[in-house]
Amino acid sequence: PVLQRALVQCGCVLCLRLCLCSSVGMAATFAASRLLLLLIRVVATASFAFGLAGRAQLDPQQLLALRALGLGAHRAGDPCDADGAVAASCDAGAPFRRVTSLALTNCSDTTSVSAAALEALAPSLRALAFSDCPAAPPRLLPPEQLAVGLLSFSCTASLGRLSAVWLSRLANLTELTVADTPLATGSPSELAVVISHMDHLNRLTISNANLSGFLPHHWHCPNLTHLDLSGNRIAGAIPDTITHLGGITHLNLSSNVLKGQIPTHIGDLIWLTTVDLSNNSLSGGIPETVSTLPELEVLNLGSNRLNGSIPPFLSKMRGLKELNLENNDFDGVVPFSARFLSRLRVFRAAGNGKLCYNRSELSAEVAVGVAPCDKYGFPVTAPPATAQSEKSTADYDDGGSDGDADGDADARGGPSAVVLGLAIGLSCLAFVVILVVCLCKVCR
Repeated sequence: PVLQRALVQCGCVLCLRLCLCSSVGMAATFAASRLLLLLIRVVATASFAFGLAGRAQLDPQQLLALRALGLGAHRAGDPCDADGAVAASCDAGAPFRRVTSLALTNCSDTTSVSAAALEALAPSLRALAFSDCPAAPPRLLPPEQLAVGLLSFSCTASLGRLSAVWLSRLANLTELTVADTPLATGSPSELAVVISHMDHLNRLTISNANLSGFLPHHWHCPNLTHLDLSGNRIAGAIPDTITHLGGITHLNLSSNVLKGQIPTHIGDLIWLTTVDLSNNSLSGGIPETVSTLPELEVLNLGSNRLNGSIPPFLSKMRGLKELNLENNDFDGVVPFSARFLSRLRVFRAAGNGKLCYNRSELSAEVAVGVAPCDKYGFPVTAPPATAQSEKSTADYDDGGSDGDADGDADARGGPSAVVLGLAIGLSCLAFVVILVVCLCKVCR
């Protein structure tokens, strides 16, 4: 700054002297103007250079912590906003800048997340993320400043194995993501251990984390809007208390071992846009309260043990865009029109052996994997597996002759003509034998 002010003062003095000497002539005036423009450029360049040089440096302790985590020398000498395995964002504080966000991606397996590094970063760190980072996980509980100040934590395919107790100490998190990383707890209520003190949580994703136990009956995060617990080993029933999460918009409990019925009060979660309960062992029917979800766009109930008829109210849900009911035990006739199904991005109902569609309403191209109904409302054949079989099924005529009716009876498991004829023949033979015996007795 001192040199900058000196250059400005020199420029002003030179300008004044050149103006006083302007009476010498036009040539002197022209030369003076050229010199003045050159000086202005020099001063501007110096001001820009000194502005960059005057930018506050990163806190020395935090710089050492980043180096310990694998940060390489940045080409501009500034570790903030750098690309690579260690990416950091910093504030504009003085006299030193501090790290506010840190992401470790594709880091070396020799990297260690030490307690000393976390201690140095803790005062200012608000977001911490690991992605494809096989570093050694922290062995000690998080520093108190980190536990209080951290708002976002993400761990995807990193750290080998993560302690649920370590996570539970991050009480002020608003976003928590653990994906493709096993959790270690040893408790039958593992999820409750993790979120028991996270009152401010908005988004919770614990996916493919080997999480077991049961869904908690008491949720301590009333502001939750996103819940993804897919790909774990969570067992038991879905508790009715899940409807206490009144602001939730995304619910994904797929690929677990959940049993029982879908909660009847699920309709209380009026902000739901996505419900994915696929790949479980849920039974019963689809609750009518689902019809009271005005924002619902995705309903995935595939690969369960749901039974009964498909409720017609689903066709009246104007916002619905994806509907997956495949691989269940639904029966009866598909209650949807071609107009409704054409509005959907995704419709799946294959794998329901007792389900069929009305060929006066739908075609095989629309109801893929579902058998057509005969005139009695039963499936006439197994659901088509290929496009060719779909086409041949669509050409089937259900209003045919008596022979067609016999074929329908065979498809439904009725007695065949051969068996029936054999039974009648045996009955006649028995009758003849009895008649002959009786006549012999009369003749004697």
